[in-house]
Amino acid sequence: MTVLLFVTMIIIFLSADYVIQKRSKRAQVPHTTQRAADPMRVPSGIFFAPSHTWLTLFPSGNVRIGVDDFVLRSMTNPQLELIKRAGTSVRKGEPLLRVREDKRSITALSPIDADVVELNESLPSHPDALKKALFSDGWAYTVRPKKVSDLTKMLLGDDTNAWIQNEFERLREFVAGTQHDGSAVPVLMQDGGAVTTGFLDNLSDETVRQFEQKFLTVA
Repeated sequence: MTVLLFVTMIIIFLSADYVIQKRSKRAQVPHTTQRAADPMRVPSGIFFAPSHTWLTLFPSGNVRIGVDDFVLRSMTNPQLELIKRAGTSVRKGEPLLRVREDKRSITALSPIDADVVELNESLPSHPDALKKALFSDGWAYTVRPKKVSDLTKMLLGDDTNAWIQNEFERLREFVAGTQHDGSAVPVLMQDGGAVTTGFLDNLSDETVRQFEQKFLTVA
């Protein structure tokens, strides 16, 4: 009964978010071209966590989890390594998956306490799904939240947009204050301030660890 009430609440919440997003798009017609050029995918109706993971809720109460574009754009051709196995549990803040390219890797943390129901076994061998269909085929796990109320603490809609813009600014400041190999380290594209692909490429291993600790945290 509790799950049913929560799902009903979420459906109402998502419906309200849809209406708000629709009105917002009408009010921002002059900015449509700029938003379309932004490679950062932040679709309406998807929950985002400060650990740069995304979550989508099913009527069953199960949740699918993946990593967002902010993480994926940090490397040129990222591949995912699934850490957990079906039938196990994961606690909020525990390592959930690794994003790799060659010898470099960063670790994404679980945004919630949950039981792992299913793994997207094909994802590690088909990383193109992350670029082509992140929120449909690019999921990493299906989990059963320990506390369904945890989703109400996630970011949604306009809150997500404001948060990610702030993350862009934090990233710009972070890279400006770090040591790298002497090459230029572009962070934001000019059209809308979108994150460039492979911005970790020229950073030292120690700086990558600092990035991980600063940006891939759980609130």
